[in-house]
Amino acid sequence: MPDTESSLLSIGELSARTGVPASALRYYDELGLVPPAARVAGRRQYAASAVKDVGLIVLFREIGFSLAEIGQFLAGEGTSRHELIEHKLAELTEQQHRLEVARTALEHGRRCPAREHTQCPRFWSIIEARQRGLSLEESHARAH
Repeated sequence: MPDTESSLLSIGELSARTGVPASALRYYDELGLVPPAARVAGRRQYAASAVKDVGLIVLFREIGFSLAEIGQFLAGEGTSRHELIEHKLAELTEQQHRLEVARTALEHGRRCPAREHTQCPRFWSIIEARQRGLSLEESHARAH
């Protein structure tokens, strides 16, 4: 019969294996994302599977999920997980679009013949169009 206590990882060992600071692991525990399997003398002890759980959290953080969204993903089932992924994809698509519009506006600023950008009539026409409620993309398109 294996000694379960010796197969558990301390928070320091889990931190070393995942590269995630112990303070973050304690926070993940508070949020219910990676609860310890046991407490020995008040110290958190984690199952070996916690390494994969933390790896999932790190990956999902890197691709833009909030900790709340990760909690929903972990607690969810197939359909709700699929919906979370679809929602995140739509969100990332919108962010990408906004970045492309911002890049276009900045590239115009870089090429603008006006010595001072605030002296450029197109610059002010974009601002005025935004104040009238047009999107940045619409404002920029009308200025050109």
